[in-house]
Amino acid sequence: MVSDENLATFRYGMKCFFEEGRALAGLSHPNIIRVMNFFRANETVYLVMKYERGRTLQEHVQVKKGNVRENFIRRVFTMSLNGLREVHANKLLHLDLKLANIYIRTDHTPVLVYFGAARQTLTQGQFKLNPMYTPGFASPEQYKNRELMGPWSDLYSIGAAMYACVAGGAPPAADQRIERDKYIPAIKQFAGRYTEQLLKTIDWCLQLGYLKRPQSAVALQKVLLREKDPEVPSRRTFVNNLRGALTRPARW
Repeated sequence: MVSDENLATFRYGMKCFFEEGRALAGLSHPNIIRVMNFFRANETVYLVMKYERGRTLQEHVQVKKGNVRENFIRRVFTMSLNGLREVHANKLLHLDLKLANIYIRTDHTPVLVYFGAARQTLTQGQFKLNPMYTPGFASPEQYKNRELMGPWSDLYSIGAAMYACVAGGAPPAADQRIERDKYIPAIKQFAGRYTEQLLKTIDWCLQLGYLKRPQSAVALQKVLLREKDPEVPSRRTFVNNLRGALTRPARW
């Protein structure tokens, strides 16, 4: 039972999740979880999602124990960005991108799951609830100055997820970095383990200033496809195959 003093907030939360369910149900993309239905029942709201076989990217990284291949990172995030472009093209944000919310199917293709946009909505307007973050993956503007949130906020999280693939764990939380930035650039930490271009791309995404990050998913996608390191086998074939997956740039 919800107490009378919290009833208005609870109902507002239901409305937010229901409206987000409606928006997600309108998305149909191979790299976004498919919302099959959404409905109210038992004084709450339900989302019915398509069942997918596989495991989370977090589980994959744990199994690999710091030995995640660069080709895998580039492929998974390039394809994940296809889905994110569709999200942004529909004027939506994910706002909870992390290893646990990128699901790797048995055919090795990624799918974005568990959006956090509705939870962020609950921190705005007349209902000032405490925001919910995933430390290390949430962008600086999700902690404060939420009016600055945009596609670049999700791209900070993408950078944090790529960092976690390389490091085995998330970078320092953004709120702590704002106070005293102890982040050691990936280009310094992991030099020699991955190409310089990939490490610089991670550092680009993890800039604290939102204007210093990639401003669109397609901008980041193009950079991930740009590397032509001859030491990585079959890189050219990999890049050419993924170029065919690119669609029109998302417009925010």
